[in-house]
Amino acid sequence: MPPAEHRNENGRFESEHGLTTEDVFEKMEPLEPYTTGELADILDAPRRTVYNYLEELAEEGQIRKKKPEPRRAIWIRGA
Repeated sequence: MPPAEHRNENGRFESEHGLTTEDVFEKMEPLEPYTTGELADILDAPRRTVYNYLEELAEEGQIRKKKPEPRRAIWIRGA
């Protein structure tokens, strides 16, 4: 596990950067597609941290994940 993050007692990621899944979700405009790198730049946070939060949001059904290529993901927040 990277030193910049860990899971709390509820299994959710916590970042030493003060970032939360809610921060990531709120920065996403509805129906706008984003790459992990774009959101990492917007949030000024490590890509890996942002990716973990995006995966968590997708697992919870709050955003959609599309994989147009094997090593690329597009993240979309619903309306």
